[in-house]
Amino acid sequence: MPGIGCVEATRQLLRWHPDANVVVLTVAADRDAVATAVAAGARGFLSKDVGLEELCAAIAHTVATAERLARQEAPGRLPAPPDLTGPALTEGDLQVLRGMSRGKSNSAIGQELYLSEDAIKTRARHLFRKMGANDRAQAVALGFRRGLLR
Repeated sequence: MPGIGCVEATRQLLRWHPDANVVVLTVAADRDAVATAVAAGARGFLSKDVGLEELCAAIAHTVATAERLARQEAPGRLPAPPDLTGPALTEGDLQVLRGMSRGKSNSAIGQELYLSEDAIKTRARHLFRKMGANDRAQAVALGFRRGLLR
């Protein structure tokens, strides 16, 4: 977009419409751009050369997730603000999170930490539970938002 990038556009959109579900469609698909956009509040990130089927699937997934979350909220009651602190993470948790933020596989993280891939999978599940994350992307985004990652 001329004059404004996807990150700033995401921030402004969410400032004006906090309940919006943003899926970024961009040419710049490097890890830093993805992490920054997700940290700014984007729910998804796709490259502009994505196929129609994948684009439609991403939009459908985002809408379904938003509908599911809306049904879980009590009517007439604002949802509680997200807990940005969460339970304390151990140094091992942070090492796994840093590896995820660098796009490393469980196997590569395990090699770096001298642990088995299964041990990393177990640590990742515990990390997700502690952070309230559903997957790696959400854990990394929360890590950026909480200042655990740079």
